[in-house]
This record gives sequence, C-alpha cells and structure tokens, in this order.
Amino acid sequence: MRQFLFQFFLTWLAYCQLLRGEDTPPAPVPSSDTNTPEIAGQAFVREFVPPAPKPPIPAVLESDVLQRFSKTERGRTITMEELVPLEEPPMVEKATVPATTAEEIAALRAEWLEERRAHPVVSLGLSGTVYDHRATLLRWTHGGEEYEAWSNLDFNVMKDTNSVEVGSRTYLIFMMIGDESTTPRIVKSGVIIASKVPTIPPIPKEPGFVLVKGNPENLVATGGIRKLHELYRTHKAQFDDAYKQRLRYEAAANAWEKEHPPQPENVTIRWWRGKRAPQPGPDGQSDTKAKGATP
Repeated sequence: MRQFLFQFFLTWLAYCQLLRGEDTPPAPVPSSDTNTPEIAGQAFVREFVPPAPKPPIPAVLESDVLQRFSKTERGRTITMEELVPLEEPPMVEKATVPATTAEEIAALRAEWLEERRAHPVVSLGLSGTVYDHRATLLRWTHGGEEYEAWSNLDFNVMKDTNSVEVGSRTYLIFMMIGDESTTPRIVKSGVIIASKVPTIPPIPKEPGFVLVKGNPENLVATGGIRKLHELYRTHKAQFDDAYKQRLRYEAAANAWEKEHPPQPENVTIRWWRGKRAPQPGPDGQSDTKAKGATP
C-alpha cells in the first residue's frame, strides 16, 4: 500500500504539471531499446533502512510558559502549553509583479495546446487481479468504454512502472494490482471454501495478452498495455530482479515493524495568542484587542 501511494504521488505530481500548462514538456520515456526498469518507473527498488528515531521535543524556558494542562490517556500523556506570544517579524513589502495581459494568456494557452497535440498524454487507470502468480486479468477504461484483457504475466513485476511512451504519446499509469489464489481454503469452522476458477483464454507463450472486452481496433486505448508487454519482453531479467529486490525490501520492513511495534508516545501541543488586524469600532476608533482577550 505504501508503495502504491508513493507511486500514485509521483504520477499525480507529473499530471498536475500538465494541468497547470507549464512550458516544460513532460520528460520523455526512452523507447524500448533503452527503456530499463529504472527509467520506466522502478523508483521503489532500494535497500530497507530502519527509520531514524524521532528527535526529542525541544525544551522551552519555564518563564515562557503561561499555563500548562496535561492529561494521561491510553498510556500516553498529552500536554498543552500556552506560551508567551512571539515577536512578529517586520512587514516586508511584496514585489510588484506585472499583470499578465489577456493576449499573453491566450498565447501561452495556444502554445500549451500545440505542445499537447504534438505530445498527447493519456491517463491509464489500470487495475489487475493476478491469479496464482501465472495470469492477470487487466481492466481499464478509455473514452468511456470498458476494456478487459488476460495477460500471461504476473503483473506484480510491472506495478512500479508509472509511465511509458508510444511514439509521441505518453501514458501516465495509475496501477492497482491484487493477488487471488484458486486453491481451496479451510476456514476456522472447518468448512472448505473453493475459489472460483476463472476461464483463461489461450494466450501466446511469449509475454502477451488477449483482449476480451473493448474495441481491438482502438490502438490508443490498448497502446499502453502493448507497451508494458513489450518492455517486459525486452527487459525481463531487469524487471524480475527489481521485483525480487522489492520483495526483500518488504520482508525486511515487515520484520523490523514486527520487532518494533508502535508504542504510545507523549504529545506536547504549544500555542500562543496572536494579534488581529485593527478593526474600526462603533465609534470609528480602531479595536486592537488581542484575540481571546476579555472585553
């Protein structure tokens, strides 16, 4: 889940740049002859390093504490401290920024639209169910039409890939992959539950897929899926090695968390009263009482 969130953040960040219409075009993903897993989105592969201990709460002078409240609950102490108000920094005049004219905005938008037409971007929200680590049922939508395809890949090895490029078109991939076992399982009551075994159509022996739903002639809708399989065919060893590294990372992280379960931590909340901007009173005079002050 953490890996998915990290991957989603990276893709979301790139997508936001496109929405803002920034002048810099998205960094292209190299073609299949140079597109290694590291370039294609294997940012997760790294050695597990235990998190550093949290720094202690910095101390404050007792003379700066106006009042303090503490409460112990569920094994931890929550402390609230009101401090002496901080000195407000001097006001800094903002630099004058020339206003953008309507003609300049129109020119920038036209330039952005021209860039998008030359290098279109497609968002590919891809979900998949991996059955017994031997086949994956992929689902996605394009232009309001639903698509499904059976792949002979275990898509766990691909889920760190967040973008691919097909010609001048970039696919930003939001991928969610889950595992399903068809082996019957026994619950606590002793009842044997047999999983539903899906019907998998014949798939070529080499890495590939069979489209079972959607328009097969829509090459834009299926371009991202075709590219993912092409990448695996040309870089199988690198993708498999990255997947094994990620499994080792997850195993090390889970072992560390098991040995270091979270413990209740004390919490200290510090606050101080600020000043509000002068407001004209009923008599026209400025009201400069601080927030929270007694009238």
